[in-house]
Amino acid sequence: MKLQKLISLLISTDNQAADDLLLEALRIGNEDEQALSLDALIRRGTSHGLIGVLTGYEQLAPRLRQMIVAKSETFYFAISEAGRSENRAARLAAIGLIASARLGKLSYVLSENLREPDEILSQAACNALLELARWVNTASRQMHRFEPALVDDGLILVGEVRSAGDSTIVAAPTVGTDLVGAYTRVMRERPEIESAVARALDWGKSKHMPDLLRAALLLCDHPQSKVLGILKAAKHGGQASMVRKLQQPPAADHVEAFLLGASHGHLRTNFATAFAQIASTDVLDAVLRRTYWLKDHQLRACMGQVDRGIWWSESELEQDLAHRSSRDAMRISEWIVLSRLSDIDQDQRLEQIMAHCDSDPLARLHLLRSASLRPRQASVNFIKRMLQDPDERLVRIAAREIIRRRPPDYENVLLQKMTKAPESVRRVIGRAIGQAGFDHFWTRFERMDRETRKQAGRAMLKLLPDATVRIGRYLASGTTEQRIRGLQIVHELDLAPQFREALLSLCQHPNPRVRSKAVVLLGEIPDQSTGFILEKALIDTDGRVRANAIEVLEEKRATEYTPLLIERARSAHNRERANAIKALHRMKVGNVVEQMTLMLADPRVEHRISALWTLRHIGLWKLIGEVARLAKTDESLKVRRYAATVLRYVIGLLQQTGSLTPESSTPKPRAA
Repeated sequence: MKLQKLISLLISTDNQAADDLLLEALRIGNEDEQALSLDALIRRGTSHGLIGVLTGYEQLAPRLRQMIVAKSETFYFAISEAGRSENRAARLAAIGLIASARLGKLSYVLSENLREPDEILSQAACNALLELARWVNTASRQMHRFEPALVDDGLILVGEVRSAGDSTIVAAPTVGTDLVGAYTRVMRERPEIESAVARALDWGKSKHMPDLLRAALLLCDHPQSKVLGILKAAKHGGQASMVRKLQQPPAADHVEAFLLGASHGHLRTNFATAFAQIASTDVLDAVLRRTYWLKDHQLRACMGQVDRGIWWSESELEQDLAHRSSRDAMRISEWIVLSRLSDIDQDQRLEQIMAHCDSDPLARLHLLRSASLRPRQASVNFIKRMLQDPDERLVRIAAREIIRRRPPDYENVLLQKMTKAPESVRRVIGRAIGQAGFDHFWTRFERMDRETRKQAGRAMLKLLPDATVRIGRYLASGTTEQRIRGLQIVHELDLAPQFREALLSLCQHPNPRVRSKAVVLLGEIPDQSTGFILEKALIDTDGRVRANAIEVLEEKRATEYTPLLIERARSAHNRERANAIKALHRMKVGNVVEQMTLMLADPRVEHRISALWTLRHIGLWKLIGEVARLAKTDESLKVRRYAATVLRYVIGLLQQTGSLTPESSTPKPRAA
């Protein structure tokens, strides 16, 4: 309690003797007493006391040094004074604290000490500048993964930035207070550090030049860097040294300087030579994997300086690939696709790299992804070549990329691949071009002859697994014309069993044409019990529906409906009446001759024509005399012509076969 009161009194007094007392306690006390003394000196904040702390900085425990670094802002003016003092210990401590506390604003102190004749002081200042440059470079790399996304009421939302081709993806934003603080500090301290390094290079000593050059290259990681501006300065003492350094293969920590140097003069005229000398995988990866620069088009600008991207001939690339592994070679593809080479040359060089990486699936995947980074209108020849890859996964990716780009002939390319592709690839292609292929068949269906459209329909079903689903959509929710066309496709492609439920539903459709076609297709389902539907169809208000229902009964030999058929043989609708007579004849029930005689003598023209068609169809030639009478004396020209056609058919049948066997070549009359 007394000690705390004493400390408070020492802090509050203006007497310099209090500083001396606290400094003495800091020098001879134990660690706890030293901590109390240091805290008191920091709270007092006098120049004499703080410089005294810096004088004994090297003898302090690590915990106490950390306290000083954490309170470095309090030592700001003390460090500035100590850096110019005659006390070497205080000056060295100030130089070290500038580096460890990242005090870029005090970099001018380091510049001044670089000019000192004392080698210990100048070397310490050089090391401190190098450490600050390394901190800026490291922090900038980390900051580059994040950028401010939104400022709202003083809070900056920060999202992670990931490159994806020509676009930039910002991850889900989070409130990054610490990150924003670190970013702000780097941007605040960096200009002074760059200025100090630039000044040091201008008049630096030769023995410190390698370290100063390294610090300068670490800071050349941005186009607006002051140190990078040395390359285009009119006169600068460090320009020649930087140019010589940038003409050599880069180290991993100054790849950005190596790339950005291409935009200042013609440093990359010997790029191919320098690149071929890169043997370290880390350096090669650092050189090539700068895809995030695409956001600012810096990498494109750099490649434009490299003789418009043509920095490798075919032979030079082959020689370079010869001494690289497939994992190293695959990374070269990223610069190939970002260069300003023509599409043909890019494809040729990618093929060269592919031949080198042919046995490595991961490398082939990397090449495919690099080719996918090219603009949408670029050539897809290399991607088409990947459709022949033995790895099914790569074929799927290549197919998706072609679908995304949609070159002019992509449908034909993918359809040819469908015949021999694995099932997973066929699903990808089918989903993409299925709608286009189906629409093409659907719109041209009625313009093709029956045999052609049947072949085209079978090919469509084979290539497009979901074609039946698309037909079902039209049957379920299409217009009347679309449903009729869908029913016709179902009939010609023998798909009725697959649409059982849809046909049962369409038998209740308001349009009679739809109902009649649905009833006919139900009859094509072998195991379909049609009793309920037929009973409704046989009492339908439309004669065509009833006529088609009777044809279904005939095909199924439904003898339980014989009384109904006998009744329909006297129907007022000609097609229904003719179909009923034909069905009775086929099932060998009822007096068909009597029914046919009555129908041939019917006063209605359409009934007599339908009777002639039925007579020819069932071969009831005992009534041929009645046919001859109609051909000669009927009052209707249509009836006489149709009867004459039946007679010619009978005569031709007798001449060819010598017997009367009914066939179905005579056209069926339309319903009135």
